[in-house]
Amino acid sequence: MESNPALYLNGATIMTTPTARQVEIARAAGFDGVEVRAERLLDAEEELRVAEAFVRPGEVWSLNGLQLQIGEDGALDRERLEAELPPRLEICRALAAAYLLVVPPRRAGADRSKAVAAMRAGLATARDAAASIGAGIAFEFLGFADCPIDTPALAAAVVTGVPGVDLVLDSCHWHASGAGPLAAFPVDRLAMVHLNDAPAKPPREIEDADRLLPGQGVIALRTLVDALQARGYAGPWSLETFNPTYWSADASRVASEGHRLLCELLELPAAD
Repeated sequence: MESNPALYLNGATIMTTPTARQVEIARAAGFDGVEVRAERLLDAEEELRVAEAFVRPGEVWSLNGLQLQIGEDGALDRERLEAELPPRLEICRALAAAYLLVVPPRRAGADRSKAVAAMRAGLATARDAAASIGAGIAFEFLGFADCPIDTPALAAAVVTGVPGVDLVLDSCHWHASGAGPLAAFPVDRLAMVHLNDAPAKPPREIEDADRLLPGQGVIALRTLVDALQARGYAGPWSLETFNPTYWSADASRVASEGHRLLCELLELPAAD
């Protein structure tokens, strides 16, 4: 008998809630684990210590994350990477996170071919460093108009040159990129899918703060899920929004409603 796919709660959905409490809320709502946020844990020794004592083995899927940067010449900002990578890997080690999630920069007008090369260099460095603590690296493209790696095809091109790096696909970034077909996307390298929705505004104008719970916007989520499942993807899935409206709401209710909507979308039994 097939088991249900794993569902995770990304800390961005209830960002203002301390990390250990996020984990507790995720458990109560029926999630299998969490993705924790660098925004909360960098330079927050006490919050990290409390979370480290609270999480169970395998409960933290990822630390989100690390944004690679490029200089005016389009090359990787290696000095910044070398400064920002070690503290993030320390968080991954402390919480036994399976992955460090890495994203490209937002830099309007950047040369795409140079950006692809820069991302490959940065991901290779991160991969090799993360291997020392047993963590993987997952790369997620951003569908924003000012991001040089803004489509599934470009994300695929990046990781094609970096063995041992996986991919994350986000429904909002897919929508913002044009919601194109994924027939050529390397689903075999897909480690996680973030599910969320977006309002009816021009896709290229959508920002993180616009995100909605699944089913409450206009993203063709059923099309996306069907396309991935047809290619053999069976999870995990994660609920990731950045909407400040949810941050000021009751975090337990947001998580429970999000879990219910994920189960409805994925045709899974809801939590008791």
